[in-house]
Amino acid sequence: MQQALEQLADGDRDVVLLVAGEGLPYDDVALALDIPTGTVASRLNRARRILRAALGSSSTEVLNNG
Repeated sequence: MQQALEQLADGDRDVVLLVAGEGLPYDDVALALDIPTGTVASRLNRARRILRAALGSSSTEVLNNG
């Protein structure tokens, strides 16, 4: 999983760590990173796709709701 996370852009990784790692809601992540809430959703969606590809078919539950 660490190698998969390292493939992410810094901003995408920050969102993943705050949402999945810390359990923060999108609004709180947006405030913490000073970005729009829609950007949080966009970055998380992109990160999920990258992580699924990196982890293979066994990753159907990547980052909850995946």
